[in-house]
Amino acid sequence: MNDKHFQLLSFLITSARGCIDEPFIYGPLRLLDGAYRLLSIMKDEGKVDEDLEELQNEIEECIDILMYDEKEFVKMLNDLSQKLGEIIKKKS
Repeated sequence: MNDKHFQLLSFLITSARGCIDEPFIYGPLRLLDGAYRLLSIMKDEGKVDEDLEELQNEIEECIDILMYDEKEFVKMLNDLSQKLGEIIKKKS
């Protein structure tokens, strides 16, 4: 139960169930939370470089923004997607 991979698995499955009854915008929020948690696991395993650490920080900021500005949240999701694409290109 203390295994971080198992905890992420549990979060993802219960989040999938929660998305059925929750407001639409909670789906993207839960996915971002899952990405944040995955990056935390990767960090513990020494698999996070400076680019991914910066991405994780931006994810955290994006999650916080949803609480008061849904339009900005969507804009930040677009920015995060672009940033991830840039990281993928850089690492290829």
